[in-house]
Amino acid sequence: MKKVLFLGYGDIAHQSAQLLTAGQWQVVGACRQPERKPALPNVELVSADANSETDLRELLAQNFDAIVITLTPASIDRDGYHQGYVVPCRHLQHLLYQHPHPPQIIYVSSTQVYGHRHGEWVDESSPTKPTTASGEMLLQAEQVLLGSPAKVTILRCAGIYGPGRERLSNLIQSGRATLTLAWTNHIHSADIAGFIVYLLEHQEHQGKVYVVSDHQPLPQAEVYQRIAAQLGLTTAHLPRSAEVGPRGSKRLRNDAMRATGYRFIYPTRF
Repeated sequence: MKKVLFLGYGDIAHQSAQLLTAGQWQVVGACRQPERKPALPNVELVSADANSETDLRELLAQNFDAIVITLTPASIDRDGYHQGYVVPCRHLQHLLYQHPHPPQIIYVSSTQVYGHRHGEWVDESSPTKPTTASGEMLLQAEQVLLGSPAKVTILRCAGIYGPGRERLSNLIQSGRATLTLAWTNHIHSADIAGFIVYLLEHQEHQGKVYVVSDHQPLPQAEVYQRIAAQLGLTTAHLPRSAEVGPRGSKRLRNDAMRATGYRFIYPTRF
């Protein structure tokens, strides 16, 4: 039986673990407060700090076949993203060079690493020039891992939606949302988890960078209108702006992801 470590154990890791326990994988989830996480049969949750090289060294002594990195920022500023992503990846890179058989790595990143603002089509070959501090730190963490001796797969995820992710609904309900001319891109959390498991089970597709997004980029205003309609509201009262905002404006191509043979659970958001 193969063994996988989830470094960081939030929603995506939990959904992935649910799928893996039905297969031939032994699953370990590492986070600071495992007692606060939902338990799953056949999933071992352990207390570990990704910022601690000592904790990471103890984990790697278990000789995992794969590590899935699903970290979160300590805070939403530059330092929070640096501490939450870059520092753990540097520790991990250092330890992987000491490991006799480095495990495969799947790192969940973000399309924030792309700084496009004019509705351009973007794929894995597009230049990475982030315009936000969070995007810069996410890209730096990618580069650190790619400099390790492990086989590394990078998942650059679009805007994540799904159960428990109510940010846009809350913005619309509170009247704090602003309609812009930006293009937006989306991926359901179940498809991120599904793709992680698919890659673990199809190693021939690992060792690459993937844009992880559904099939349909959408204008931001249309997304807000549809969410408002689901809530029984309209967007008529919301302010509008000609600025695209810090998240930029781009249309993501998911051709590489689709070429692996992965079948989407949610091909489009609506």
